[in-house]
Amino acid sequence: MSGGGGGGSTTTTSATIAPELKPLAKLYVKQATGIANTPFQGYRGQRYADLNNTQNAGLNMVTNRALSGSPTMSNAENSLNQFIAGGNTNPYLDAMVNRAQSNVLSNAATASQRSGSFGNSGIAEATAKQMGDVATQMYGNAYGQDQANRMQAIGMAPTFGNAAYQDAAQLLNAGNIQQQQAQNNLDFGYQQYQEAQNYPFKQLQATGNVVNTGQGQTTTQSGGGK
Repeated sequence: MSGGGGGGSTTTTSATIAPELKPLAKLYVKQATGIANTPFQGYRGQRYADLNNTQNAGLNMVTNRALSGSPTMSNAENSLNQFIAGGNTNPYLDAMVNRAQSNVLSNAATASQRSGSFGNSGIAEATAKQMGDVATQMYGNAYGQDQANRMQAIGMAPTFGNAAYQDAAQLLNAGNIQQQQAQNNLDFGYQQYQEAQNYPFKQLQATGNVVNTGQGQTTTQSGGGK
């Protein structure tokens, strides 16, 4: 009997690390293990800026103005209602009309004396008409001016009403600037926290890059015989 045996060859490739980098590889494993064992650490700082005192003051102004109204606006509204209701008379107007009419009578009397026709009915009628025209014109002009004043007062009323809101809006704008600066500070603090959290990963990446660069390959062949 005879017997024999044979076999093929086997090739095995494995990664190798340069001897001088083996301590660094151990460090990489240690860093990775430390990161893996680190529990979740939530950010405990405040992420948003609260309303500040300036904004609260502005909001209070708006609320008080909306609920309580404005004394200035109330006075303007009362005056406006009086203008709209009418019935307001110029205390000097009657005296002005009477004086103008007296001047007409005085001029008419002087003219009659000079002409020698004192008591003439034609002159009397003309004088009465002139006195009526004076009264109509003066009262009419005063009425027209009164109506114009009313319309002007109506147009001015919203200005009084909005003044308080404008002051409150400016105060809110100032508060918004303060809040934005406070938010910037909070955002910076959170950014610093994130950088601190990411720092171990950056270290791990730097270590891994060096280890990966120094890696090589080793090929081993094994064969059989007869």
